[in-house]
Amino acid sequence: MTRTSAVGLADGGIETSLAEALGHELPEFAAFVLLDSVEGRDALRAYFRPYVELAEASDLPLTLDTPTWRANADWGALLGYDAERLAAANADAVALVRSCDDAGRAVINGCVGPRWDDYVADARMSAEEATAYHAPQVTALAEAGADRVTSVTTLDADEGIGVVRAAVAVRIPAAVSFVVGADGRLADGSSLVDAIAAVDAATDAAALGFLVNCAHPDEVRTGLEGSAGSPELDRLIGFRLNAARHGDDGPGDAPADFAEAEWRLSSVVPTAATFGGCCGTDTSHLAELAARIVAHADRQGDPQSGTR
Repeated sequence: MTRTSAVGLADGGIETSLAEALGHELPEFAAFVLLDSVEGRDALRAYFRPYVELAEASDLPLTLDTPTWRANADWGALLGYDAERLAAANADAVALVRSCDDAGRAVINGCVGPRWDDYVADARMSAEEATAYHAPQVTALAEAGADRVTSVTTLDADEGIGVVRAAVAVRIPAAVSFVVGADGRLADGSSLVDAIAAVDAATDAAALGFLVNCAHPDEVRTGLEGSAGSPELDRLIGFRLNAARHGDDGPGDAPADFAEAEWRLSSVVPTAATFGGCCGTDTSHLAELAARIVAHADRQGDPQSGTR
């Protein structure tokens, strides 16, 4: 049977999978360094191919992130990469991920990580500074043929604005994926709705849409409470979430429990069309999500079925 679904999969937690499950050393938690060796490239292919196979078996759309979350100037400098080597690494990342997709079904998303992991209010960039900072990576990903870029694990609206503006300048589609804490809010205390509104206002709504990543589904649900009816929720297009809550040790929720918690968010945000994982997730978690997406698509094809 050929299944048509507007809802699809993304991959899981690449850094945690490579470091914890596949046993590869990632200095500064940077996966892009693996591109420098044959063994490293093989490890990246071993990570991506099961997701391609899962999407093919499920007949679902697929988005794959490049392993470039750390491939920006500050993190690159810590790892001994100058601007030229970073540009090459971003280009190589796009080529490698695309080579894993033999059927050509995947959207190759250029992953643009944050300048800093920690939020220090008086050290944050303005939107203008963020545009200048992220432009080299966005440009390298665009020139290498990425289908789009996403500002990932984004701590505040200004950094998201910067990535979107840099993408507009080189004519590549862009999305912004925010991270929220245990209270469901961004690091600067703003709500998801407020952050989305701020990015859209500053960019003439140029982003494809918004996602949330690197948070547990329950934390995201907390952040969405009280936002029903807000037009900004219609701009949410996906979730790529953690198996564990902030501050918790260990593997977190079992794959079925994780998938059920993330999929339930689709009843709150029916515009969400991409479901994937972040820290602590792998293909077992995504297989459970795929099963729920497939069941939903099959119900949608039944005139007697209801909604999500």
